[in-house]
Amino acid sequence: MTEPQPPAAPTRADGAKTPAESRRASRAAFIGTLLEYYDFSLYAAAASVVFASVFFSGSSPFLGTLQAVGTFAVGFLVRPIGGVILGSLGDRIGRKRILVLTLVLMGAATLLVGLLPSYEQIGWLAPALLVFLRILQGIGASAEYGGATLVAVEFAPERKRGLLGSLPGMGSALGGVLGSSALLAVSAVLSKEAFLDWGWRIPFLLSGIILAYGLWLRRSLPETPEFRRIEGAAQTSKTPVRDVIRQQPRALITVMVMAIGMTGIGYFYLVFMGTFGRNQLGLDQTRVLVGLIAAQLANAALIPVFGGLSDRLGRRPVIMFGFVYSALFAWLAFWLLSNHTTPIVFCLVLAFGNGVGVAAIFGPMGAYVTELFDTKHAYSGLGLGRETGNALGAAIVPVVAVPLAFHDTTIWLSMLLCGIALLGLVAAAFSRVRSESSTEPNRSEAPVPV
Repeated sequence: MTEPQPPAAPTRADGAKTPAESRRASRAAFIGTLLEYYDFSLYAAAASVVFASVFFSGSSPFLGTLQAVGTFAVGFLVRPIGGVILGSLGDRIGRKRILVLTLVLMGAATLLVGLLPSYEQIGWLAPALLVFLRILQGIGASAEYGGATLVAVEFAPERKRGLLGSLPGMGSALGGVLGSSALLAVSAVLSKEAFLDWGWRIPFLLSGIILAYGLWLRRSLPETPEFRRIEGAAQTSKTPVRDVIRQQPRALITVMVMAIGMTGIGYFYLVFMGTFGRNQLGLDQTRVLVGLIAAQLANAALIPVFGGLSDRLGRRPVIMFGFVYSALFAWLAFWLLSNHTTPIVFCLVLAFGNGVGVAAIFGPMGAYVTELFDTKHAYSGLGLGRETGNALGAAIVPVVAVPLAFHDTTIWLSMLLCGIALLGLVAAAFSRVRSESSTEPNRSEAPVPV
């Protein structure tokens, strides 16, 4: 018996966009990244409050924290490899097939984390298997955001590219809210002992429900009009990774550095600040999870606001504002936490740091990075540039921040956050969208102002 699928939308023979396709693509992009980042952020939250005691119970508080955050970092370190391989396939065989594959990889790995025995049950094999599953998650996530963004933007009307291109970012933020909320709900209902023993596994197992719906939705998604156009004209690249390196090195570098800044700031608040709240501020796991939820709710609410604003003001000015804001807020954030150590202040710092700052960067970023690359190697450019930046920003920054947090002053943490924000600002200032006349001769749409 075959699985029912949504009815196919009408597709124009010339590969142009139809309103029905645009709506379906936006929904598929949103739901897909919601699932992917439910899984990814659930792991991040669990790494902050659970994994040190479940999978690294034989270590000291400092070493256990470093190991738990380190397993989170592993998922990012493999993402450039997955991004290059899957991105290259997406440029050669189409966006849709790769997006289905990313869901399967991510969903299966997350379900298995929920079934993984603890360190007390199987010893060193437990953290080893955790790292392996984290690698699978990283490979799955490596092509998810880039592919979902391409689908949303390539189906979007010209004047709504910023807004619709922000939907994968909004989906990722809401997925993070769902992941952290599920972990919080289970921890609130169960005793601490029951939560650490088996309760934390429930949100991981529930991801299977979202996975089933995401697969049902994406299997019926048509190929994007941009890919249909170049495929019909026999303009697809046989070596998209090599082509993007040779033809658009500036775009690759600027995307990579902007990703370092954006992802480094985001996961500083979403991963490192969870451990900082517990170890340095003395907050319990419930208050830490509330702070993480506040950060992601603010981010989800403001991402489409800044994405839509970029349709009116241009992508680059809005992105640059986000980096400047993040650099300045780094000093205010730790001044507040040093002088007013309360759960409310902790929540406000995470909400304003990950909300306003990261959302201003993340909102326009989806449309902007697709406008930097030629369609024939856009997926490869996103996979190589963005995922390399993700690996450096999200994996290294939280790990570097852990030993800095054990100093007597928080000035080094402010300097770290400020430094990566200024790095992203410089990259955004020097970035340039591609020349429409030289790279897209068959397109009739005008370039988006920056």
